[in-house]
Amino acid sequence: MAKRKKRSGKRRPAAAGTAINYKLMDAFAGHLTRVVQVRLFQLYFERLGHLGVSPGAFAVLTAISSNPGIPHGALSEVLAAHGPNVTKLVDRLVREGWVERHKLSNDRRTTGHFLTATGKAKTDLVLKAGLAHDKHATSALNAKERGTLLRLLAKLDRALARDSGPVD
Repeated sequence: MAKRKKRSGKRRPAAAGTAINYKLMDAFAGHLTRVVQVRLFQLYFERLGHLGVSPGAFAVLTAISSNPGIPHGALSEVLAAHGPNVTKLVDRLVREGWVERHKLSNDRRTTGHFLTATGKAKTDLVLKAGLAHDKHATSALNAKERGTLLRLLAKLDRALARDSGPVD
């Protein structure tokens, strides 16, 4: 495996002959996380845009696939998104014929979300492409580094979720 250069705090020029110093910005987890997310979304649309599934829809389909019958509040929590935003996204997936809402037998007041047969097929396709995308996006990391990154992100997510309280 090729040895990677240590970051100097500088990246390629923003404009011809203009070197940008990123050292201070790179000291903030929030800044780096946001920049990486923007780059991941750009790459996602380049590689998976033809599938017609946004990153948000990908997250919803994945959550429902892993948790059939997930209620709206739990879905919002999993996505760390406000309920009305999740409702709009789920409404779109219902119109596409990928998701259905059903009253849950254990609590008729609660609606659960389920994939349709078409939604399951679409999710299987998008998950396969998403895994390839994720592998490509993290190809600068070896397997151990990637595992460490995912564990640290999950740990930070859990800690921030405890500190921030409910999303709604």
